[in-house]
Amino acid sequence: MFDANAMLRNFSGHRSIAVAMLESLLTDLPERVEALSSGFADGDLDTAEREAHTIKGLAGNGGAPLLRDLALEIESCCRDGFLEEARRKFPDLGAEADCVLAEWGAFLASTG
Repeated sequence: MFDANAMLRNFSGHRSIAVAMLESLLTDLPERVEALSSGFADGDLDTAEREAHTIKGLAGNGGAPLLRDLALEIESCCRDGFLEEARRKFPDLGAEADCVLAEWGAFLASTG
């Protein structure tokens, strides 16, 4: 879920800055989700925690609170050593990331 108003508040209403940031996020988020998946595949808690933390920040800046919260849950699981629990949460994060990417794309198309 994308909250355009929350995202714009993050940038004090500066739409041009928010648009530039979203354009970057459309590239960055899929890369970070893939890196998180790779961390899980390798059983690398440090990488998974770092990538979840990065996704949390990207989602927060991009006005995606549900994605932010899912990333926080995964980050916490990784930090606490619960790799399998973090892995179980990953499909939800992936699905939400796909939704958010589509919503960001639609927002950008509407501003163009």
